[in-house]
Amino acid sequence: MEYHITMKEFIKKNFAILLAFILPILLIVIVALSSYLPSLFLSTNYNFVYTSCTDGRSSYPYYCENYLQKRYSVVDNKLVVNPVDLTQDSNKDGVVDFKQNYTARIFLHDTKKNESREITLAEAQMLTLNNLLTSPDGVTVSSNYSYNGGDFFPFSGGRSSYGYYLTQGKSKSKINLINSTDQYYYQNNFQFIGWVLPGRN
Repeated sequence: MEYHITMKEFIKKNFAILLAFILPILLIVIVALSSYLPSLFLSTNYNFVYTSCTDGRSSYPYYCENYLQKRYSVVDNKLVVNPVDLTQDSNKDGVVDFKQNYTARIFLHDTKKNESREITLAEAQMLTLNNLLTSPDGVTVSSNYSYNGGDFFPFSGGRSSYGYYLTQGKSKSKINLINSTDQYYYQNNFQFIGWVLPGRN
């Protein structure tokens, strides 16, 4: 009992100091919760299809994104494969716009499990697709670049990363793409194709 009285007296005498110590911690917790909690509840009832490509040598092949944009499109809610002129030299510099040995890959991303699997062209063309970046329930696929400059440890250097996210308002949730552990792999090697219709019940 005497111990509790002593504690009460200690708190009364040092209330201002304790408050000055606790308030910044509470502020940090509130900011962290306001940043991360919305992302925990961000979800969509729709999966989506995307493409990537390789030239057999590089993780970020030359003009891959431009090639994918020309190669695939959605017409009447179906995936269409378009011919690409691999001899094209749009800026007349003597170097063709696209390499000859691109290998395109098609992926279906399960947004509930947050995982992708490669599918065949035939499988992709059986799907009904909505090619708007925003799903019917208001979730968008977007890219994001971030840099951690080592603010707390100035001599530790920083780290940059580039990734793709599901976003809705200020909420965002990172998408686990194939090979996304390589922070630069998908910066110029990702082409959104469309949301799969209908969505999950």
